[in-house]
Amino acid sequence: MSDVDGRIAMDKRRRRVVLATAAGLIAVVAAFGLGRLSVSTPPAKATPSGDYFDGLRIGQAQGREVGRSLQVGAALPAKDKQVARDAFRAGYAAGANDAFAGYDGGWTFGPPWIITLEHGGSNIDYRIRGRTPFEPGIAYFLCPDRHNLCHAPR
Repeated sequence: MSDVDGRIAMDKRRRRVVLATAAGLIAVVAAFGLGRLSVSTPPAKATPSGDYFDGLRIGQAQGREVGRSLQVGAALPAKDKQVARDAFRAGYAAGANDAFAGYDGGWTFGPPWIITLEHGGSNIDYRIRGRTPFEPGIAYFLCPDRHNLCHAPR
């Protein structure tokens, strides 16, 4: 066999390897595409909400409360730790309820509320100045004074 015949045979083998590799890649891409097309996926939600995020928010709040109550009694003798934790938790719950600043009762669960805050004075950072529940069929907008909420029927 001459050098020319050897090179021609080598070129044919290379060509076959390249064609086989290309065919294999095309088959893999086609199989991947068909697989993706055959899967039905639910439409994505526009806003992150639902059970997971509600549970995450509630769990974070509970974790903060428990963590802070554990910190309160950390430096105390063992016999006094539980008393300090219980007192802290009672105060924490009272503070959380007081965050509604004079609006004991009258709240409803479920519909969203628009809350207007104002400075609380002395050592209180803020208090609730007003509250408005969202109602269907009502358009809400900032009043011209840029400090109050206005609304009108839609």
